[in-house]
Amino acid sequence: MEKLVSTKTMEAIDSKAQKEWAIPPLILMEQAGVRAWRAFIAKDPQQWENCKVTFIAGGGNNGGDALVMAREALFTNFKDITIILLGSRLSEASVIQRKIVENLGMKVVELEQNGAIGEEARKIIGESDLLVDGIVGSGLKGPLRGVIEELVELINGQKERGCHILSIDIPSGCGDPFSATGARIMANTTITMGLHKVCAYHPALREGWGTIIKVNPSFPPQLLEEAPSEASLSLVENLTLEPLEEGVYKNRRGHLALFAGSTTYPGAAKLVAKGAFNSRVGLVTLFCSDAVKPLVSSEESSLILRESQISSDALKGRYNAIVAGPGWSEGRGEQLLEILRSGLPTLLDAEAIALYATLIAQEKIGKTKHGDLILTPHPGELKRFLESLYMPLLAQESDLSSSSDAFLDALKRIAQLFEITLVYKSSVVWIVDHTQPPVVVEGRNNALGVAGSGDVLSGIIGSLLAQGLPPFEAAHKGVLIHQKGGLEGRLKHGYFDSDTLVAEVGLVCREAERRGVK
Repeated sequence: MEKLVSTKTMEAIDSKAQKEWAIPPLILMEQAGVRAWRAFIAKDPQQWENCKVTFIAGGGNNGGDALVMAREALFTNFKDITIILLGSRLSEASVIQRKIVENLGMKVVELEQNGAIGEEARKIIGESDLLVDGIVGSGLKGPLRGVIEELVELINGQKERGCHILSIDIPSGCGDPFSATGARIMANTTITMGLHKVCAYHPALREGWGTIIKVNPSFPPQLLEEAPSEASLSLVENLTLEPLEEGVYKNRRGHLALFAGSTTYPGAAKLVAKGAFNSRVGLVTLFCSDAVKPLVSSEESSLILRESQISSDALKGRYNAIVAGPGWSEGRGEQLLEILRSGLPTLLDAEAIALYATLIAQEKIGKTKHGDLILTPHPGELKRFLESLYMPLLAQESDLSSSSDAFLDALKRIAQLFEITLVYKSSVVWIVDHTQPPVVVEGRNNALGVAGSGDVLSGIIGSLLAQGLPPFEAAHKGVLIHQKGGLEGRLKHGYFDSDTLVAEVGLVCREAERRGVK
C-alpha cells in the first residue's frame, strides 16, 4: 500500500531535507522540475510533439519548479514555449530560476496588466495545447481570490477545447484545510512530489487531480519512510486471497443470512446473493416476504428461502454472518433489532442504515450494542444517518463540500463513536475502522456507477465475513474485489450491468487466490 500524508508533513520533509540533510533548496527545485517534466513526457512522448506549451509560474517554490520544467522542455527540443509570470513575493530560489530563463532568452509574459489578466496572457492561455500549473503549491494560506481565482477559472475553461492541464505537486487551490467548493485547478495530470497527498483522495477533489504521477525530488528515503501517514492508498493489483482447499464443502465456505429485497426491488436480493456466491460463500439464506420469494427464486435457484422474521437466538446458531438492507422497504425495524442483538458479524446497507439510526434515536439499542458491524453508505445515506441522530456538525464535516482535514477526521470519529467499520462509497472508497488507520481504494470507474453495483459489493463483503475474515479485512478485500471486477468489466465490455459485474467477481477471486499461494 502507498502512504498518504498531509501537506504539512510534506512541508516538514522539505524543511528537514534542507536543514538536517544540508540539501540546498535550489537542488531540490532542480530535481523536482527535471524529474517532473521527464516523468510526464515519458508517458506519451509523441502526443506533445509540436505542441504549444505554456508554463504559469507563481512567485513561490511551486513556480520555481515550473520554471525548471520550462527550461527542461527547451533543452529537450520543445520549440513553442511561453512562460507567464505572476506574484510579487518571490522565494530566493524562484528569483534565481527567473533570472536563468531570462538569460536563456525564453519568451516571458507578465500575467497582470493594471491589476487584471493582460490580453496577451489571456490570448496565450487560450491558444495553448498544454498548460503547466505552477501558480501556488501546498504552502497556500487561504482560498484563492481576485485575479488568481479568475486565472484558475480561465485555465479550467481550456479543458473543454482539449487543452491538457498539468499541475505540479498539487493542483493550485487544493490543500488539507480548504473547502472542496473553493476555486482550484482541475488538472488532467498531477506530478506530486515525494509522497502521495491525502487531500488528493477527498471524493470531491479526486477528479481535479487527474492522473497522479509520483516523483521524488531527492528527498532522503529515510525521511519518506519515517513520515507519519494519515491513511494508506490500496491498489487493486495487490489483492490476494488465501486459496480454498480443493476438497472444501459448502458448509465450510460460510453461511450468509441475507435480509434484502422487496416487491419494488426484488433484484437487490438476487445481486447480493450472486455477489456472495461468486466471492466463495457456500450457502446463502434469504429472509423475505412471500410476495418477494417467487420474484427472486425464478432467477436465483441456489438461494435458501425463509420467512422474513427470525429471532436473534435462531440466527446465532445457524449462520456465520448477516447482510441486511439492500432493496428493503420500511417497517423492518424489529427484525433489524434482532439482527443486531444476535452479535453476528453484520453488514448494513441502504434502508438498514437509516433503520439503525432510528433504533438508536428511539433508544431501542445503544450505539455500540452490536457485534462486528460494517456500514456501507454512499454520501447521501451517511448524511441522512447523522442528521437523523441529531449530529449536524458531523453531517456537515463528512459532507462532500468539507475540507480534506474535516472530512477524514469526521469519518474517523463516526467509526469510533459507533465502533464500526465504515465503507464510504463514492468515486473513491474510504474504509475507516475504529481500531486501525484508514484505507482508501482508488475508483474513478464510471462503469461501476450502475444500478445494483452496491448490492454486489454488499454480497462480496458479506461473503468474506461469513468466511471468517475480520470486518476491516473483509471490507478492504471486498472493495478491492469489487473495484477489480469493475475494471475487468470495463476492459471487456465498456459499460455493463450488475449481472455482468458479478461474473467478473468470480474470476477476480480466482486470480487473487493464485496470487495468495505462498
